[in-house]
Amino acid sequence: MKQSVLSVLLVAALAACVGQAQLTVDVYYAHLCPDSVRWVQNQLLTLNPTLLNSITLDFIPFGKAQSINNGASFTCQHGPAECEGNRVQSCILNLLPTQQAKVNYVGCQMDFAADPRGWECAFRSGVNLNTAEACVEGQLGTQLQLEAERRTHAISPAWIPTIVFNGVFDQTLQDRAQDGFASVICELTGVTGPGC
Repeated sequence: MKQSVLSVLLVAALAACVGQAQLTVDVYYAHLCPDSVRWVQNQLLTLNPTLLNSITLDFIPFGKAQSINNGASFTCQHGPAECEGNRVQSCILNLLPTQQAKVNYVGCQMDFAADPRGWECAFRSGVNLNTAEACVEGQLGTQLQLEAERRTHAISPAWIPTIVFNGVFDQTLQDRAQDGFASVICELTGVTGPGC
């Protein structure tokens, strides 16, 4: 009897886990954009760990930049330092192995007091700085930024940061995520409890 009750509970638990799809969240932002900094500090970094673990984050640092001659150079809304920072962030994020490491790095870099070039937070993240610099100075950095541009243009954001859930831009969710990111995650994942 005990074994059959245990089996039923185990099957129910597995069914519940299989039924819950992971929510993907794409964050389109820019290195020196004040609105992006505020969103990271006030929305992303305040997430309860349970909520953070219920989503898969992808950071796309590009903003309202434009490539020139297929990546020979880039122009950015907040000037050349933002272009350099977007490229540094793309490379560092590409090197970091876990979502938590990426959140920690973005949280460090997207701060009004952070090193504007982005190398201090890169150092703190534990990546190999020689590998990171080779990416930034080389073709991989260009490729990462061209991919960020392609993805950004595919959703044509009117506002930076733009938050996209499960690969589909929704203006209502975007608006709500600007100051209620946690509540949107709770609603879309069905997570309840602390942070919701």
